[in-house]
Amino acid sequence: MVIRDLFVAGTETTSTTIRWILVYLLSNPDVQEKCFQEIKEHIGQSRRPTMKDKTNLPYVEATIMEALRLSDIVPTALPHAVPHDVQFRGYTFPKGVQVIVMLDSVLQDPDVWGDPESFRPDRFLDDSGKIIKKEEFIPFSLGRRVCLGESMARMELFLFLTTMIQRFKFVPVDGQMPSLDGLIGITHYPRPFVMKAIQRI
Repeated sequence: MVIRDLFVAGTETTSTTIRWILVYLLSNPDVQEKCFQEIKEHIGQSRRPTMKDKTNLPYVEATIMEALRLSDIVPTALPHAVPHDVQFRGYTFPKGVQVIVMLDSVLQDPDVWGDPESFRPDRFLDDSGKIIKKEEFIPFSLGRRVCLGESMARMELFLFLTTMIQRFKFVPVDGQMPSLDGLIGITHYPRPFVMKAIQRI
């Protein structure tokens, strides 16, 4: 059941995140080019990326992290129940009551991110270009009920995105830029858009 849940839940969320990444790459061609140059320098174009390459591609990783933060595909996480009466900031949460965590309030907090509406992968890099791990980066929720598939999703996103950028340049069609305003369903997903994938030589 756990394996089935991983694949069922992971299919929708991973594909939605990839679509958001494409939206951000179309809207930020400089980020796409910077990712490609990093991939070209450390992997080249003759072999496929592997997870061993991840440490050498901090800008690609920061781009994925920024897409996860900004797209905020599960803004309220999943509901949980309180196992016993809990006192919190003057409120009593009785045993069994449902609690919904607002991840959105953290991932889009201007006090944490400064300009949360901007797509800026550099916010996850320090002055030496290494990844900064902020405790407010919680797209997979947090605590004991953190997303079971986080490590698998991050692996899939890295391998898919790195391979896609290595092989293709993504451009808008006839100047039609995708909307940055998403729609809410099971997840927060991008509106339909068109693009060209031009094979890199």
